[in-house]
Amino acid sequence: MMKMTTLGMDERLERVLAYAFWWVSGLGLFLVEKNRNVRWHAVQSMVTFGGLCLLMFAATMLKAMLGWIPLLHILTDFGLGLLLNVLMWASLLLWIWLMVMAWLRPDYRLPFISDWVRRIV
Repeated sequence: MMKMTTLGMDERLERVLAYAFWWVSGLGLFLVEKNRNVRWHAVQSMVTFGGLCLLMFAATMLKAMLGWIPLLHILTDFGLGLLLNVLMWASLLLWIWLMVMAWLRPDYRLPFISDWVRRIV
């Protein structure tokens, strides 16, 4: 049986949509949706992917700033470039994993993030 939400869509679909556009879709659903499970996944999306976006932004800015130093830019290009690639691939895999788990299990919680999410929801 399909559970309908405030927006008139299936709950499972909205849980997946909370992750569809990273933290942006999570923010949108958190603001308009009243369903507790959808709000949980929306906040989990905001905390997880918002944090990853900030981390990638900080690494990119650090790489750009240290790139101006003549000898140091060789090390920073390699090290921070590697870090950014690892973060990008980890984010992609986490994104797919969270969308699949949101479809399959309404109560799926990420281990370290769930404490923060519980305080917000």
